[in-house]
Amino acid sequence: MSVEIPKMAVAFGGYGVPQGDVIECRVYLGCTKEVSSFELLLHNWNGKYSPGGSVPLSVGMDGSISIGRGANVPQIITCRLESIKYESTPTENYVRVSGRCWGERLFRRVVTKTYENVKGEDVVKDLLDYFVGLSHTRGGTELVEATDTTYAKLEYENTPVFDIVKYIAESADKQGVIGYDFRVAPDGKFEFFPRMSKTSALSLSERIEYSEYRRDIHGVRNKVYVYGAKSKKLPTDADEDGLTENLNNWISNGDLSTSIYHVAEDGQTKYADFYSIYAVLSSGNEIWLRRVIAQTKCNGQDGFKQIRFWLMWGRQDTGLPSSAKLRLYTDLSNYFEADILPLLGAQNQWQKITVRTDQPTWTVVGSPSWSNINGIWFIVTHPSAVTPNIRLDHLVFEDCRFSAVQDDVNSQNSYGLRELTETDEELKSDNECLLRAKALLAYLKDPAEYITLRSTVIDYGNTPILPGDKVYVSLPNENVSGYFRILSVEYHVDAEAQTLEITFKLGRETPLLADYLYVLKSKTESLSRLKAGG
Repeated sequence: MSVEIPKMAVAFGGYGVPQGDVIECRVYLGCTKEVSSFELLLHNWNGKYSPGGSVPLSVGMDGSISIGRGANVPQIITCRLESIKYESTPTENYVRVSGRCWGERLFRRVVTKTYENVKGEDVVKDLLDYFVGLSHTRGGTELVEATDTTYAKLEYENTPVFDIVKYIAESADKQGVIGYDFRVAPDGKFEFFPRMSKTSALSLSERIEYSEYRRDIHGVRNKVYVYGAKSKKLPTDADEDGLTENLNNWISNGDLSTSIYHVAEDGQTKYADFYSIYAVLSSGNEIWLRRVIAQTKCNGQDGFKQIRFWLMWGRQDTGLPSSAKLRLYTDLSNYFEADILPLLGAQNQWQKITVRTDQPTWTVVGSPSWSNINGIWFIVTHPSAVTPNIRLDHLVFEDCRFSAVQDDVNSQNSYGLRELTETDEELKSDNECLLRAKALLAYLKDPAEYITLRSTVIDYGNTPILPGDKVYVSLPNENVSGYFRILSVEYHVDAEAQTLEITFKLGRETPLLADYLYVLKSKTESLSRLKAGG
């Protein structure tokens, strides 16, 4: 298939560079994860491009490069000259110039600012207008497209603009799908748009000279652990009295009842509950009280590592207990036991007690498991028979993250167990964690697909091939067809061979669905160069 030879138009700082001076040109177009760049090798006859020459190129100049065929020579990149290197032999003189597109401005500034209750597109526009200076309109059309995500709080300290824009692109959603792309277009305009929303006009039919197709399991994850905020409690009611407001699941060796004598406030916290749990033994020296709490985990991120409760002890006359024990049991013969005698208050006075499960203060009896606690047991013993009693209120298990786990057995059988852990402080329930885990698993359980294409016979007319667009690809031998996202494009002009070789890198992956964002409808992010170690 024949095509016209490549044509070029190059300019820097108002100086035109004749195509006859160009030996080789490479323009690499990237998006979202990287900005575009270029490199030119030029003849430098008679010091033409040297300082003091007729076209004295210098770093910092703005420029443009246009590449095409025949009468169609569209602009490919608006750029900034960042490096000049002169190369000479006794008979030949060259200059090698390189730089990046205007997207390099995204790396110049750092931001210390807080955004609250703001849409994703508004954050991007603010950064472009006040920190970057890139235009984001073309012919009256806004190029930063709207998102469906409102960010509750974005807090940044000395953070590069690029990092912030990249975070918005990776976390914002549109109509249920997470992910935006951004790029600096050939005319120097900044574009921000939903991933896979732009389609290239290019037809690759009978134009592919070389193809490479691969499936990659490096990113496959088929068991996903998601942890949310560290605010999960048992019970979940606002009065923290779901375990001590009635006698359900309580057992005692004494007479058991609810009592209106309860804890009504804890500092600034006011409680609206009515009862505490009360047990009294008519004859004997030891009173105990226990409650069933089936299959409760008390270790790890998703386990309760702190127990908080109010306890009051009493007896027929004055005197101190000889012992007070707290047990967490897997069953009645297998338990962890802690001495809480030093934590008790005075007789007939409420005392708030806090005990942690992750401290080495527990005696192990039998073979209990912190991952399978089925009950809690309070035991107060006196030296003699004194008609002992005990009251308990606001029993709370806390210091635990919301969590969920999802896995895919078919993926595990095919690629082995491959795990992922994610912690997001904005997930405020197990259900939100579950939705997030499901979305991540669907996104990561299958291999990503990548294609590399090369061709010297592509003619794109006046519409250059841009990263971020999707293009239809058919590789019959590999039984592959469909739309792939253009990850990057390289235009390579070889003046001696009079060829324009275009190399595409393409990718296809499962969309990351925004189920969890529809529950939250907000995100909070804090980015700091110091926290990131930079």
